[in-house]
Amino acid sequence: MNVSNNTSADTTTTFLQPRIEQAGPFLIAGLREPLDANAPQKIPQLWQQLTGCWDEITQRVNTVGYGLCIHLQNHEYYYMAGCSVWDFTELPESLSPFIIPSQTYAVFTHNGSVLNIRDTIDFAFDKWLPTSGYQHATAAENALHFFERYGETFDPHTGSGDIEIWLPVGKIQ
Repeated sequence: MNVSNNTSADTTTTFLQPRIEQAGPFLIAGLREPLDANAPQKIPQLWQQLTGCWDEITQRVNTVGYGLCIHLQNHEYYYMAGCSVWDFTELPESLSPFIIPSQTYAVFTHNGSVLNIRDTIDFAFDKWLPTSGYQHATAAENALHFFERYGETFDPHTGSGDIEIWLPVGKIQ
């Protein structure tokens, strides 16, 4: 009998079609950093800092987290780890405000660990969007590129649970 020592699991990810949802506006307060080559190290640090000061954010609505990718100009972006707030007044000085606009979004469920979230983002932009009948609806500068939503059942210790990618879209005319 020939037994293979290949124990690698099938890592093929199945992507579900998104739901289309009209939502917003959302008031988000959070910590932000430019996206650069150090982003894989900076983003988890931002989340640790933010969750460390959860209780200081008296305007916080719930425990849902938002990871925003904001397009500044050209190829410059920043990432913001944030939470939903009911008001921007009297926020801790370290937090920046951002309003996620009211518009149509394609909402993709991310299955698996947050460590593989890039797979879902790549699927949304590279596979789904070009054949969907929708276009990316974002301004050329200083605008929301997309956001991650970490729901009530997301477990920050395991990095898995309720994770969605929200891509602003508009119908192609």
